[in-house]
Amino acid sequence: MVARAPLRAEEEQDASSSDSPSSGQEQPARSSNFVPAVGNFSIQYNFTSASIAVGVISDESYLGHPLVKEPGWSSDVTLTVVFVGAMVGMLSMGRLGDVIGRARALQVTLVFTVLGALIPACAFGDGNSLYGILCFGRLVLGIGVGGIYPLSAVHSAEGCDDHAGRGKRVAQAFFFQSVGVIAPYVVCMLLLAVLKPATPADWVPQLQFRLLFALGAVPAAVVFFASLREKDSPEYTQDQDQHSGHGGVAESFRKHPELLRTLAGTAGTWFLFDVAFYGTSIFTPQILDAVCLYGRVVDGKCQQSLFETAELSALVSVMGIPGSVCAILLVPEWGSKRLNVYGFAALSVVFALMAITMQNAPGQHGLLFVLFCVLRFFLNFGPNLGTYVLPAICFPAFIRSTCHGLSATGGKLGAVTGSLLFDPISNSSAGITGVLWVQAVTCALGVAVAQLLQKHDWEYSAAESIADQSLLGTGTDLVSPSSAVEVSPRLH
Repeated sequence: MVARAPLRAEEEQDASSSDSPSSGQEQPARSSNFVPAVGNFSIQYNFTSASIAVGVISDESYLGHPLVKEPGWSSDVTLTVVFVGAMVGMLSMGRLGDVIGRARALQVTLVFTVLGALIPACAFGDGNSLYGILCFGRLVLGIGVGGIYPLSAVHSAEGCDDHAGRGKRVAQAFFFQSVGVIAPYVVCMLLLAVLKPATPADWVPQLQFRLLFALGAVPAAVVFFASLREKDSPEYTQDQDQHSGHGGVAESFRKHPELLRTLAGTAGTWFLFDVAFYGTSIFTPQILDAVCLYGRVVDGKCQQSLFETAELSALVSVMGIPGSVCAILLVPEWGSKRLNVYGFAALSVVFALMAITMQNAPGQHGLLFVLFCVLRFFLNFGPNLGTYVLPAICFPAFIRSTCHGLSATGGKLGAVTGSLLFDPISNSSAGITGVLWVQAVTCALGVAVAQLLQKHDWEYSAAESIADQSLLGTGTDLVSPSSAVEVSPRLH
């Protein structure tokens, strides 16, 4: 049964004499969650719309040939530059958020995001030239949206005075990444439906791919102008003043190995989740091709138009929304650690069931599709949310943005690892079944890492003030989990 720990007498007296809401009432947010929410929308809108735009350029169904022939080098480079750009943005902008402030750093990274959306929209020339400009634009875009990850999460967390409510607030902002994934497919379908002249013409895909890229600048610009009115939280400014001259991130880790252990837990789980998550892109086309929800079967293969592909992709993305909603509702009571542990465990079981089905009954397309739907639910339910929320609340304010950026970089390293790991496995004798078993084992490792290296959200909240005192030389040790539970909400 879920319960809240009672306040001690001294705490009850403090609560009744303070200006803050009394115990049991959630304190109001200091600032709007609009900036982090639209920032998260911008992340996935730009990542996804860029991929769709490249698909429009290379599609042969409308003109009978690609608008511009894709050079052989571009497929690998295009994916790589996005990963590289995102990691650079997560590290540099995350650190910048602790140095010059969240609002100003967010404005810097949003400039990169806007430029990264507009540069590809202006691409021209032959295949090498056009794709070269696209790759450069996606590198700039990666830096921009990579920087939004830590800054939007930390901005959302620090906008709430109630530590117990921070997890839910960050989760609510993160939810808009799910909306950001779907929106580009809707825009693509609208463009494909509206721009249909009687005679196929080159200007149609030219306009479509440029609009898909350029429209990604709109949400980023909205966040930029909204952020001009934002101020850094008193928590951040006070923490920065207190820790001025006391060393940076490395010094904090040296004085308190517990912080390094926490970082290993946040970055490690994010790494393992992205390793497993990347593998889904290997077998998803095979499952959807077998079911062929959209399009028609020709010679045993599912043939789809670009519109039908966008429609199917939107449907697949929608499958994950119930999982995100459930996670948001549960994070105040469960906390990020339980979301990670239970989510990884559920994913490990689902991957194993899919592997067994694929190995023993590959013709059971209906069963595989049902398992695939369950998988989409849990991919959005557990670690997808927990890995993002926890780094925003478990580190002291003066290094919080940096550590969230480091944790997110761990995730992108996991995606790179997955891209290098799963393609050779799927092309070997192990095939898709081998990919699924590796994912099951990876998620089982995620359970262990989350259980061993992470604490509950409320334990970090209770420990933070003691950690600050110790980092300043006025305390001794970080609070232990047991003592933290005595003054914090807990689960029985």
